[in-house]
Amino acid sequence: MISHSARRRIDAVLFDMGFTMVYFEPAQSMIVHKSLRDVGAARSVDEIEAAIQVVWGHYYHDAATATFPATEEYDNQVQADLGRNFLSRLGLDVDDETLQIYMDHVDAWFNRPGVMRCYPEVREVLASLQSQGCRLGIVSNWSWNLRDRVAQVELDAFFEIVWASAYAGCNKPHPRIFHQALEQMNLSPERVLYVGDSYQHDVIGARNAGVEVVLLDRDGTSEASDCPIIRDLGGVLPLLEAAS
Repeated sequence: MISHSARRRIDAVLFDMGFTMVYFEPAQSMIVHKSLRDVGAARSVDEIEAAIQVVWGHYYHDAATATFPATEEYDNQVQADLGRNFLSRLGLDVDDETLQIYMDHVDAWFNRPGVMRCYPEVREVLASLQSQGCRLGIVSNWSWNLRDRVAQVELDAFFEIVWASAYAGCNKPHPRIFHQALEQMNLSPERVLYVGDSYQHDVIGARNAGVEVVLLDRDGTSEASDCPIIRDLGGVLPLLEAAS
C-alpha cells in the first residue's frame, strides 16, 4: 500500500528508465562482450560483469552528495573515463584510438533497432495513466542521450519531461535531480509517485526529495520491507486507485 501520508490525489507519476521501462536484447554484458571481441580483446561475460560492477560501483559511491557540471562536454568525458577504467580493469592497455573504436562499437550496438526494448506492459500502462489525466515524466541516471533513447523506443509522446542525471548535474539518490524535475513540472513532491527498480538509487533518492516511491521488482528477489513493491508496471494502477 502507498503510505497514509500519500493518500491524496496523485497528479504525476515519474519513472526510472533502464530496467524499469526498457531492457536490452542482447543483454548489456553480451553487447560489451561482442564489442570487445570486435576490437580483438575478447573477455568472458563473467569477467565483464565483474569489471562493470567495480567500475560503476566506484562511480556511484558518493552519488548521494556529489555534483558535477551539467554539460554535454562533461558527460562525454565521463563516458570516456568510464570506458577507459573498464578496459583497464580488464587488463587492457588503452590508447585514445582503441578506446574510441571500442566505444563506437558499443554505441552502434545500442543504436540497432530492437536492441533496446520496452517491457510488454509499458505502453498499455502509460496510456492508461495518461487517459486518467496523470502527468508523466522520466527521471533517470543516464547520459546525455536519454531523450534520444526514449524516442528510439517511441515512448517520447507519453512524457512531459525526460530528465537525465547528465542534465541535472547529479545522480540519484541525490535529491536535486528530483527537485529539478518537480520544479520544471510545477509539482509538489507530495502529489507525485516515483517508480524505479533500484532500492539504493530510486527508493532512497525519491524519499530524499520527499516523493512517495514504489519499488519495481520484476524477478521477485527484493527483501525490502519498507516500501510498496510491484512485479511489473501494471501494479501502479491499483496502487493509484487505492490512494484516490
